[in-house]
Amino acid sequence: MGRGKELAKNTGIIAMGKLSTQLISFLLLPLYTSILTTSEYGIVDLFTTYVQLLLPVATLMISQGAFRYLVDSKNDSERKKILTNAVAVIVVLLFFTTTVFCGIFLFWPNKYKIYLLVVLITAALSDFVMQIARGFRKLHLYAVGGVITSTIQIILNVLFIAVLKLGPQGIFLATIIGNCSCLLVIGGRLKLYKYLELSSLSRGAIKDMFRYSIPLIPNQLSFWIVNSSDRSIVKLFLGLEANGLLAVAHKFPNIFASLFHVFQLSWHEVGTVHFDDSDRDEFFSEAFHKVFLLFASLCIGIIAFLPLVFDLLVNQQYESAYTIIPIYMVAALINMVVGFLGVIYVATKKTLEISKTTIIAGVVNVVIHMALVNHIGLYAAAVSTLVSYLTVMIYRLYDTRKYVKIRFDIKSLSYTAITLFVVIGTYYSKQIISQVIGAICAVVFALTANRDTILQLFMECRRFIKKD
Repeated sequence: MGRGKELAKNTGIIAMGKLSTQLISFLLLPLYTSILTTSEYGIVDLFTTYVQLLLPVATLMISQGAFRYLVDSKNDSERKKILTNAVAVIVVLLFFTTTVFCGIFLFWPNKYKIYLLVVLITAALSDFVMQIARGFRKLHLYAVGGVITSTIQIILNVLFIAVLKLGPQGIFLATIIGNCSCLLVIGGRLKLYKYLELSSLSRGAIKDMFRYSIPLIPNQLSFWIVNSSDRSIVKLFLGLEANGLLAVAHKFPNIFASLFHVFQLSWHEVGTVHFDDSDRDEFFSEAFHKVFLLFASLCIGIIAFLPLVFDLLVNQQYESAYTIIPIYMVAALINMVVGFLGVIYVATKKTLEISKTTIIAGVVNVVIHMALVNHIGLYAAAVSTLVSYLTVMIYRLYDTRKYVKIRFDIKSLSYTAITLFVVIGTYYSKQIISQVIGAICAVVFALTANRDTILQLFMECRRFIKKD
């Protein structure tokens, strides 16, 4: 199978498990914003942010270590050794986490605090079995896990919020039940119990996995600082209601980020496997060109069409979020470049470089946000995110040339920049005619910039149909 087809196939499998439910979840945004107050939505978003922060610390990224060693495993004996030790580690770590939380709860009066702990534990276990599925090269199960978790959460969110009126508590309960369902179904399908035996416990195996996983923690924490510290700073300086507005503003770039994450999971595998190919530079250059134009089209499209549907998707009390969305969208596009280049560090096992660049981003983000929040309010969160991603992108573009020399198509990049600026201008114009023109520009750009990709996809579809 060719490298392009391999990448497309893996991306397609993962996409089936993530994109449909992501879309349904997004379409439920009007329900959330019409029933929950800005303060209630703010606390849900804040707890979600805290889980993202605590997850790598609570688990020491052991699921990533298990995944990495399972990929290299050759028989069931090796898999038993890896899984037995990984399960032992995560059980001990989560027990320790629970003990620490119980101590903290004595001094923390928040009425939702127990949900934070339970969501954290179930998220850690759900992620663990999902990474094991990847390690077993069972991408279809990874996709199924995403479908199970998201579908159950969406159904229960509607039931708990719209029917039973449970508010934030309903969202937390839906998340917990969704994670548990994924754990039970995927764990059962993989028959993980067959790979657990006490005789396989090994201090050496645990050390090996920690040697791989622990350097990933600073990287994850730094990304949390860039992506999520905005919520904490906004809550501190501007209040919980402003945090609710920020949560809504993040929904739209999160669509973009979710789509890229699907691609990135496949790209990390394919890019690493083919890193030592003789035509590596050409392969990476072509891949970057096609992927950038594809995701630039998505970014421009969201900005162009959002003014036409914003009032339908978002309740009027969240209208102030409208003005900062384009800044976050541009930041998301820049972060796509950062993520694309990240595979080079993965392939060369330069995990310290990954951590170094994300730590730089975290520091830049916090410093700029703190400096500007009292002057430009909610805009400070978006601007600090944009500048931090831009800083990392510039650094990685320069630094990765030591390993891969990617050639950039200046003409395509210029065409993208001009279209992006035009569409952003129509977004802020608040004139329906100019916004329709912006939407037309976005469609024309998508069709012309991705012409070769569209034709290639069309030919593959024709071949597939004829084969049947």
